[in-house]
Order: sequence, then C-alpha cells, then structure tokens
Amino acid sequence: MQSFEFQVVVNSPLEKVFALYTDIEWWRNRSIFADIRWTHGEPWTEGSRLRIESRKPIRASVDQVLLEFRPRESVVYISHVLGMTCETRIKFAAASAAQTVIQVRMQLLGTVSRVLGFAIEPVIEKSTREFFEDLRRESEDAARRAASGGG
Repeated sequence: MQSFEFQVVVNSPLEKVFALYTDIEWWRNRSIFADIRWTHGEPWTEGSRLRIESRKPIRASVDQVLLEFRPRESVVYISHVLGMTCETRIKFAAASAAQTVIQVRMQLLGTVSRVLGFAIEPVIEKSTREFFEDLRRESEDAARRAASGGG
C-alpha cells in the first residue's frame, strides 16, 4: 500500500471553496477532467457514485463511491481506476474568515499492469495535487473578482 498527503492553503472563504469543490458542472472539461457525472444515487449523499473521465495525464475512467460527506468539513470516497483502489480523505477548515485549509490524504491499493510503461502512483499523486492547485487558483480568482465588485 502506498499513500501520500498534502495541504493546500486557499485565500478564499471556506463556504466559497467548498461550493466550488462540489460544483461538478463547473469542473466538467476543466482541470484534469473531460467529463464528470453522477451515475447512481443523489448527488453528494453517502453511497452515491460518480464517474470521472480524466483527460490528463492519461485518459482513464475513475469510478468513485462517496463514503462520507460533511458539508464544509470533509469528503471521503473510494475510487477505482486502472485496476487500483484509492481511498481519499479531504478535510476543509476555515483558517480565518478569508482563508481555507484543505488537507488531502490518499491511500492506494493494487498495482497496474506494466502495459503503461511507467509507475502510475506518482501520476495519481501529481494529478491530485494539480486538481487541488486548480481549485485554489479558481477559488482565489473568484474571491478577488468578488472583492473588486466583479462578481
């Protein structure tokens, strides 16, 4: 089993960051995603399923089962991708009225066939970090626009 964790500090209020994180329509065709949609259950309810089609770093289908959802606090899900199972735990916390801290921890189980020609675990970590960096950047851009009266 392999795991990684990291923290992202976002200069935007918790409410706004969490709202963007949970807006799957907004993420469609952005960041690492080609498509993202609910396939089973009510969105953001425990046991619901999400299908994500990634476009980079490699094209892959990711099936996720939501295990825990606490608005503005935490999200836990299990993902199945390329024969691997990943458990991801995300915690959101307000560091101040204008700053949010996101903690991400992922555990990876299984191995991918050598057909890919490279180790997939570092690719999963890199793309996960990229997603949260995109979330940080987009949240901060929205906070700046709101502060300048641009919405």
